[in-house]
Amino acid sequence: MEFENINLDDFTSFKIGHKPSYVLIEESLIDIGGQGIKGNEFKKKCLNEAGWKYGKLISYGSHPETACQVFVTIKAILEKTQEKDEIISLLSKKAS
Repeated sequence: MEFENINLDDFTSFKIGHKPSYVLIEESLIDIGGQGIKGNEFKKKCLNEAGWKYGKLISYGSHPETACQVFVTIKAILEKTQEKDEIISLLSKKAS
């Protein structure tokens, strides 16, 4: 799975007709996690493991540097594997 590079501007601006990579990554995590509630829980777990320490009501645009680092980390892992357990394992290793 390949994604475009992630930039700070992705979290603070909108471009008509363009879906930023981080949105595609979120969608991929939800799909891998099993859609619906399970998918969203998996996405949240991945974000937390990758370093997102803010609540769900805090936008990525409020902390674009952190958001960028988190999604770059997840992007690199998704480009290697789409296996749910392996993703969590790799994120856990990066966090420690």
